[in-house]
Amino acid sequence: MTNVNQFIFTRTAPKKKIEVVNGLSESELLAVNPDTITRIVKETGYSYKKRSQNKELRISRERRTGNNWNSEFEYVSIYKKKLYVGLYVQYGDCDTDTTQSEDYNTFFRRENYEGQIKGVDYRGNTKYYYYTYDISDKAKCVKSILLEYIYSKYKEKFQADGNA
Repeated sequence: MTNVNQFIFTRTAPKKKIEVVNGLSESELLAVNPDTITRIVKETGYSYKKRSQNKELRISRERRTGNNWNSEFEYVSIYKKKLYVGLYVQYGDCDTDTTQSEDYNTFFRRENYEGQIKGVDYRGNTKYYYYTYDISDKAKCVKSILLEYIYSKYKEKFQADGNA
């Protein structure tokens, strides 16, 4: 079993890191702790203001994953020293969507995550729309964070190799 919390920050070739991350089991992916994710966001995340400690690591389209139904994992961020995840959710008809922000620890509990959006139907009545992430969906989300970190951190190296 690979300790990803330490391995991801070692001086290993980026291609080797990608191979290891792609080969991780679901339990190994879910063993990644919030401190590791915090460090990843601090190192490769984007800060909206020059001196802001709030950062966001957006997952690029090719590495995004979701619940294979109505939601997609968009980003992980640090806001006021707390970790959050951003979930794109499509609900109602195909024209209605939003991005929900959820506490990292709440989302990554060892149980299914069930989120809800309060919306209004065509008659003006309040209606709740639901989306669910099971354990395997969450493992895929962690994998996308790790891969985004590697591709962001070693961007110049991949461009020099012609594998951008």
